[in-house]
Amino acid sequence: MTKRNHSSALTGLVLAAMILVAPASLARARQEQTPEQERAAQQQEKSAEQSSADARADARARATAPSSTHPPRTGRFVGTHWTPYEPPSVESFPQGSKVHIIEKGDTLWDLAGKYLQDPYLWPQIWDVNQYITDSHWIYPGDPLLIPGRPTVIGEKGPEPAIEMLEPPAGESTGGQAATTEPSPTPVMTGAPVLSPAAGESDIYCSNFIVDSFTKPDLTIREREEGTRTLLSTGDIVFLNHGMDSNITTGDEFTVVVDEGMIPHPVFSEDVGQGVRMVGRVRVIALQETTATAEIVQACQGIEVGMPLIPYEEIPVPLAMPASFRRYGADVQTDNAGYIVTVTPTRFNIGEGDIINIDMGSDNGLRPGDVLTVFREWGGPVKFDSSESFIAGTQVRAARGRVDGKIRPGDLPQVMLGQIVVLRTEKHTSMAKVVMSVRELGLGDRVAAR
Repeated sequence: MTKRNHSSALTGLVLAAMILVAPASLARARQEQTPEQERAAQQQEKSAEQSSADARADARARATAPSSTHPPRTGRFVGTHWTPYEPPSVESFPQGSKVHIIEKGDTLWDLAGKYLQDPYLWPQIWDVNQYITDSHWIYPGDPLLIPGRPTVIGEKGPEPAIEMLEPPAGESTGGQAATTEPSPTPVMTGAPVLSPAAGESDIYCSNFIVDSFTKPDLTIREREEGTRTLLSTGDIVFLNHGMDSNITTGDEFTVVVDEGMIPHPVFSEDVGQGVRMVGRVRVIALQETTATAEIVQACQGIEVGMPLIPYEEIPVPLAMPASFRRYGADVQTDNAGYIVTVTPTRFNIGEGDIINIDMGSDNGLRPGDVLTVFREWGGPVKFDSSESFIAGTQVRAARGRVDGKIRPGDLPQVMLGQIVVLRTEKHTSMAKVVMSVRELGLGDRVAAR
């Protein structure tokens, strides 16, 4: 054997001995650890496992329970439903797209479970419907484009497609008719219960009060159907201005009626000038000195000669009823107002009625504010005449307070209900009665508790 071969053999024997000795050395090292060192090592392993589990749980919590947000305060009517967004029309989606019209109780979480078979995939639905600015708040009537279900490929590759055949129409399905269960109503802990404070007719078919109103020059000049006196939705009318003014095709105008000065029910003064909205027209063609328009909304019969003002979209406020105590409550009257009109005019006022009050933006009011309606005089009132009866209990009491015959605190306040502000002017506001425990009347007081 050469010297070189002898050296290689010795090297191989040394390496083999080291490989055999290493496991034994490690075992002896473990056995020689003190109990304290062993417990510390085990604790370190448990901490690492717990940290990993906490990280996974935290990631899942962030994905499934995003932080609470505040819902939109204003919105508008799109077609027949209310929404704070600007949803696309269903026709704008690509042909063959799967579209879901949001229903009451739907959530992106539930819809992802229904259409994508995995609720954790709700961000994919949100991602293809970018008009929704806040995933916490979706609204019935809005369309949702549903993306295709993602394909998950494992180590073995994609599974072969299985064609699912639906049973023929009328075929029995286990003895019971196939039914579609409605989406469960979501439980949103900590979320405020908000809803539109009014409908479209409440907003655009009522009256409001301004300090002064100048009759506009634009009016309905004539009607296409000469035999009809009262016009309604779909009728064609002709305006008294056309290309000789700034009118363009597609412009919309509100049809109004000047109601004149509105007297205050309590004080010897006028509240302002009443303006009633009775409909809306849209310009469809222009001539030199006239314009052809279609009536797109009619709250009542529209007549030739009625004035038109530029249409202004009024955001529909969201409101949440405030706490209400019928007895044992006290309302501060330092910044309180009065009910001054009701639509239509009558003595008794109840839930759903549209009213005007003599408080506005100068008093700090804004759409969506909820006010309490109360009466300072709670006892029976003897009416001296029919005029006193029409004036109402609160009016009679308020006049007595003004004359010094009744002092604040002589009788406890009587809580009557709640109203929500829909539209504000400087000194007046239009509001809707959302709750009444007793009949309300002109002259009843309103204030924030």
